[in-house]
Amino acid sequence: MNNFDKKISDKVKSYLDENVEFSTEESVRIHLKIQEDYHKSRKFNPLYWTVLASAAAIFLILSLSFLKGSIMGIDNDLAKQGSGNENFTLHEGEELAVDISDIEQMNIGSEMPKLLYADNNLAVMQGTVGVVVYNMQDSIVTNRISYEQIKSYGITMMLASVSQDGTTIFIGNDDMFNEFIYTHQYNISTRIINKTTQQPLNLYTPINIVTPGYNEQYDKYFDLQYLTGDTIVELDNSFIYLRSPDWNMKNLQIVICQYEDGENKVFDVFK
Repeated sequence: MNNFDKKISDKVKSYLDENVEFSTEESVRIHLKIQEDYHKSRKFNPLYWTVLASAAAIFLILSLSFLKGSIMGIDNDLAKQGSGNENFTLHEGEELAVDISDIEQMNIGSEMPKLLYADNNLAVMQGTVGVVVYNMQDSIVTNRISYEQIKSYGITMMLASVSQDGTTIFIGNDDMFNEFIYTHQYNISTRIINKTTQQPLNLYTPINIVTPGYNEQYDKYFDLQYLTGDTIVELDNSFIYLRSPDWNMKNLQIVICQYEDGENKVFDVFK
């Protein structure tokens, strides 16, 4: 991208940030979809990319016409009002409190939460609740990074991944204009969050399956009366997934299903 393109992109991004807002549910749906696509490989489709490029070109032309008469006014307003980040300070080394008092009235949203990581001891998931760590040995939520908490770190569109050893959650901000990078790391054991400049390697990747109800391989293990997540984690002779009897977050469950006999061990995450 040359300097001219970058300046235009930055101005378009700035204008959209000031004038376009998403609800929490819409933002979460976008976050999770981006994250799901980020870990999936895609086949090259010339028609798809041609249409996408054409749409981007049209959008840029219309944006330039629109911005021509408004950018100066926006810049003047920002100069008077400030960006809101003049006194912004990262809370380095801060411990994030585990507050789940809002769960009782929270909806799951349009999609089930995504399972980011799991082992025999804990499960990490992301949804409208933010990012939650559940300890299956003690049957308790031990960590939570809510969308409201993370805004103070300059992260408005949170995407999260977990290290291979399940000790660290890496968090980044995807603004849909720049390449996604991780900006912070959160220690699950200490609940401490810190800024990071080094990009992590070998992140854990859960398995994305065909939507339950249309899945010949896994439907035999699911009770299809439940809402069922489409990310799973395989252990030695079992797999872990998320489900809920309805769209209330308070009823979210973690299930360990044995491959041999289909027997389930169920954990109520927020009860």
